Amino acid sequence: MAEPEETIVVGAGVVGAACALQLQREGQQVRLIDRDPPGSGTSSGNAGSISNGSVVPMAIPGMLRQVPAWLLDPQGPLSVRWSYLPKAFPWLVQWLQAARRDRAERYSVALAQLTLDAVEHWQGLLEPAQRDRLIHQKGQLLVSRTREPGAPELFAQVLREARGVVTEAVDDDELRQLEPNLSRDYRRGLLIPDSGHTTNPRALTEALVDLLLAAGGQFTRAEVLEIERSGGQAQAVVTAGGRLPARNVVVAGGAFSLELARPLGDKVPLETERGYHCMLLQPELTLNRPTSDMERKYFATSMEEGLRVAGTVEIAGLEAPPDYSRARRLLQQAKKMLPALDTREHKFWIGYRPSIPDSLPVIDRSRNLGNVWYAFGHGHLGLTMAPATARRMARLLRAPAGRLEENAFRIDRF
Repeated sequence: MAEPEETIVVGAGVVGAACALQLQREGQQVRLIDRDPPGSGTSSGNAGSISNGSVVPMAIPGMLRQVPAWLLDPQGPLSVRWSYLPKAFPWLVQWLQAARRDRAERYSVALAQLTLDAVEHWQGLLEPAQRDRLIHQKGQLLVSRTREPGAPELFAQVLREARGVVTEAVDDDELRQLEPNLSRDYRRGLLIPDSGHTTNPRALTEALVDLLLAAGGQFTRAEVLEIERSGGQAQAVVTAGGRLPARNVVVAGGAFSLELARPLGDKVPLETERGYHCMLLQPELTLNRPTSDMERKYFATSMEEGLRVAGTVEIAGLEAPPDYSRARRLLQQAKKMLPALDTREHKFWIGYRPSIPDSLPVIDRSRNLGNVWYAFGHGHLGLTMAPATARRMARLLRAPAGRLEENAFRIDRF
């Protein structure tokens, strides 16, 4: 008897789990594989924001002038381990080149395809009870200590308006009405009312896997060693526990995806943005919505477990030990944002954001294998982009030649 052939999705983070569920619902027999429990990696530690307004790429005009100050500031949003700089340098150069106005505008159009209706897409993936518990649409608030916006902020707003993102300028008195616990140091803000958030990112990914299992899919906890191939096709996924025949393979392993893509001849400028968070377990206050400091580039979000402060970027690869001084600085900044915050009980965390210089993920078929597909490189927006990525992956697998005519997320764009 022939072995059953499945569509195997590698990576049980939020993107992989969403892809697996969408494909199962559209008639594929899906097996999701990860060496760790669903949602327990990078997907568990984000700020929880579902950012309908995230049409602004990471690199925009005017940012280059800010980078030296960020690198020299111990509390700045960007840090590079100098021992890792030679390896990261080509990626950093591409990242800075992406800040050209024409490129940033083009990338913004692509980002809109994956973010504009993110809350609605999440509501479509989940069952009512899960939606009610895990998804909240109270907007997102960006706050600033300055009285006037600088050039990068003005350009970001131009991009939002061009994409149709609804925003509301907020003065200092309105800030306190929206978030009474905010420091009086903040002078103004920008409310993005259509954005949402989750109060438990890990539980959100677990909910997707529960739905996958209920729909007849499977989850296997195993370490994936390689994708076995022959004649231009993947034949099986080889794990530490055995060989699993595959009809299609979707690689959605986040920052670890290149470990499988490189042996297949697929190269992508994927770098790891190491992100930290600090969870305040007894904060003694709450925020009504995710709130971001525009200058320091961090988010604070009230969650089921407490209040999470997440942000900063450290370029140091996957192997370097954590530098929890980054998380301690977040703790200090959170106290400045929310003076009444009780910071005595807290814990730190590190995760590995899979980032590509143009801020766009790869959602495409392998260059060399006709039945291997990629969904990785979502940077800071995996939670936001997961449902739209899953829909796009399903379209790719349905497409006659496995290609879409207009695909800003092609693997060969570099």
